[in-house]
Amino acid sequence: MEGTMSTRDRLLDAAARLFAERGIDSVSLAEIVRAAHQRNASAVHYHFGNRDEILRAVLARHVPAIANRRQELLVAARSRPAGDVRSAAEAIVRPVTEFAQRGWREWAYLQIGSELTGAVERTTPEIRALLTQTSGSAAWRLLRERCPTVPVDLWRVRREICIVFIGRSAADRARKLDGGGHAILTDDRFVENLIDMVIGAMTAPHRGG
Repeated sequence: MEGTMSTRDRLLDAAARLFAERGIDSVSLAEIVRAAHQRNASAVHYHFGNRDEILRAVLARHVPAIANRRQELLVAARSRPAGDVRSAAEAIVRPVTEFAQRGWREWAYLQIGSELTGAVERTTPEIRALLTQTSGSAAWRLLRERCPTVPVDLWRVRREICIVFIGRSAADRARKLDGGGHAILTDDRFVENLIDMVIGAMTAPHRGG
């Protein structure tokens, strides 16, 4: 399969690996070209235009898969009683953990997405719009409706921390297993525990003020 990949796909794979391993801002376009084994120094510019566009393309490859799975879980969660916090949290967590187990491209996407979550204001409007298409906002709104006692400011901070935590936890575990490492928990226990941790974080008692 590697031998039949297009130049565009080779560049996307190279960018995904480098962005995930070293961070988006630490990777030059020249490095992406070299990692993709391309002789034309302007290959990225030819196929994508600039750094933001290749980053957007890396993300766009995977957004539909997460969005489709999350929509399935949201339908199921909305059919549950209004006090069912767990089904809402599951719609947040499970699409990510299942996705990470598919392969290196998927966990690389999650690593990159986690980095962007912490600096979303520095991204382009196109990238921000793309990230909203995973239906994550809808899942978080449903969870908010089912545990409304947390003040809005605390909720926002906790949500941002949890989004990064979920993505990195799933990506780190998948990367470890890909490298031949051993996981302490089975896939099911890992997912269920992560859901428990998100519920715990979002519903934890808070001080007044």
